[in-house]
Amino acid sequence: MRELVTKYFEDFCNKDLEKLSDIFSEEITLQDWDIHAEGKQKVLEANKNIFNSVDTISVNLNQLYIDDNVATCIIEIVINNKETLKVIDIIKIDTDGKIKEISAYKQ
Repeated sequence: MRELVTKYFEDFCNKDLEKLSDIFSEEITLQDWDIHAEGKQKVLEANKNIFNSVDTISVNLNQLYIDDNVATCIIEIVINNKETLKVIDIIKIDTDGKIKEISAYKQ
Protein backbone atom coordinates (compact mmCIF):
# COMPACT_ATOMS: atom_id res chain seq x y z
CA MET A 1 0.00 0.00 0.00
CA ARG A 2 2.88 2.34 0.77
CA GLU A 3 4.13 1.86 -2.80
CA LEU A 4 0.70 2.66 -4.27
CA VAL A 5 0.36 5.85 -2.24
CA THR A 6 3.89 6.94 -3.17
CA LYS A 7 3.13 6.19 -6.83
CA TYR A 8 -0.07 8.24 -6.63
CA PHE A 9 1.79 11.31 -5.41
CA GLU A 10 4.54 10.80 -7.99
CA ASP A 11 2.03 10.51 -10.85
CA PHE A 12 0.13 13.53 -9.51
CA CYS A 13 3.31 15.63 -9.42
CA ASN A 14 4.11 14.54 -12.97
CA LYS A 15 0.57 15.48 -14.07
CA ASP A 16 0.31 12.00 -15.60
CA LEU A 17 -3.37 11.30 -16.13
CA GLU A 18 -2.71 7.99 -17.88
CA LYS A 19 -0.77 6.58 -14.93
CA LEU A 20 -3.33 7.96 -12.49
CA SER A 21 -6.04 6.20 -14.49
CA ASP A 22 -4.18 2.91 -14.04
CA ILE A 23 -4.25 3.16 -10.24
CA PHE A 24 -7.79 4.55 -9.83
CA SER A 25 -10.82 2.35 -9.27
CA GLU A 26 -13.72 2.84 -11.70
CA GLU A 27 -15.82 3.95 -8.68
CA ILE A 28 -13.27 6.39 -7.23
CA THR A 29 -14.46 9.48 -5.42
CA LEU A 30 -12.51 12.68 -4.83
CA GLN A 31 -13.45 15.22 -2.20
CA ASP A 32 -11.45 18.28 -1.21
CA TRP A 33 -12.21 21.82 -0.09
CA ASP A 34 -13.27 22.83 -3.65
CA ILE A 35 -14.00 19.64 -5.58
CA HIS A 36 -16.39 16.71 -5.39
CA ALA A 37 -16.12 14.14 -8.19
CA GLU A 38 -17.41 10.59 -8.50
CA GLY A 39 -16.25 7.98 -11.02
CA LYS A 40 -12.90 7.56 -12.70
CA GLN A 41 -13.56 9.87 -15.67
CA LYS A 42 -14.85 12.72 -13.50
CA VAL A 43 -11.95 12.38 -11.06
CA LEU A 44 -9.45 12.37 -13.94
CA GLU A 45 -11.19 15.46 -15.36
CA ALA A 46 -10.93 17.18 -11.96
CA ASN A 47 -7.22 16.35 -11.83
CA LYS A 48 -6.77 17.64 -15.39
CA ASN A 49 -8.39 20.93 -14.37
CA ILE A 50 -6.00 21.21 -11.42
CA PHE A 51 -3.00 20.47 -13.64
CA ASN A 52 -4.11 23.01 -16.25
CA SER A 53 -4.49 25.71 -13.59
CA VAL A 54 -0.86 25.55 -12.43
CA ASP A 55 2.56 25.61 -14.06
CA THR A 56 4.11 23.25 -11.51
CA ILE A 57 2.80 21.21 -8.63
CA SER A 58 4.73 19.05 -6.21
CA VAL A 59 3.87 17.06 -3.11
CA ASN A 60 6.08 16.55 -0.09
CA LEU A 61 4.90 13.49 1.83
CA ASN A 62 5.85 14.37 5.40
CA GLN A 63 4.11 11.53 7.25
CA LEU A 64 2.29 8.40 6.17
CA TYR A 65 0.14 6.23 8.43
CA ILE A 66 -1.38 3.00 7.11
CA ASP A 67 -4.17 1.02 8.74
CA ASP A 68 -5.64 -1.87 6.74
CA ASN A 69 -6.86 -0.30 3.49
CA VAL A 70 -6.63 3.34 4.60
CA ALA A 71 -3.64 5.68 4.31
CA THR A 72 -3.48 8.97 6.17
CA CYS A 73 -0.99 11.28 4.49
CA ILE A 74 0.28 14.54 5.94
CA ILE A 75 1.55 16.47 2.95
CA GLU A 76 2.60 19.84 1.66
CA ILE A 77 1.51 20.76 -1.85
CA VAL A 78 3.74 23.35 -3.49
CA ILE A 79 2.14 25.26 -6.36
CA ASN A 80 4.26 27.14 -8.90
CA ASN A 81 7.24 26.88 -6.54
CA LYS A 82 5.80 29.59 -4.29
CA GLU A 83 2.47 28.74 -2.65
CA THR A 84 2.46 25.94 -0.07
CA LEU A 85 -0.69 24.22 1.15
CA LYS A 86 -0.63 22.00 4.22
CA VAL A 87 -3.02 19.13 3.57
CA ILE A 88 -4.14 15.84 5.07
CA ASP A 89 -5.14 13.22 2.50
CA ILE A 90 -7.13 10.15 3.47
CA ILE A 91 -6.73 7.53 0.74
CA LYS A 92 -8.77 4.33 0.68
CA ILE A 93 -7.81 1.28 -1.37
CA ASP A 94 -10.24 -1.33 -2.72
CA THR A 95 -9.77 -5.10 -2.67
CA ASP A 96 -8.22 -4.97 -6.17
CA GLY A 97 -5.44 -2.69 -4.95
CA LYS A 98 -6.84 0.43 -6.65
CA ILE A 99 -7.51 3.82 -5.10
CA LYS A 100 -11.24 4.08 -4.44
CA GLU A 101 -11.44 7.27 -2.41
CA ILE A 102 -9.38 10.40 -1.85
CA SER A 103 -10.48 12.93 0.75
CA ALA A 104 -8.27 15.99 1.17
CA TYR A 105 -8.43 18.53 3.99
CA LYS A 106 -6.51 21.80 4.18
CA GLN A 107 -4.91 22.44 7.54
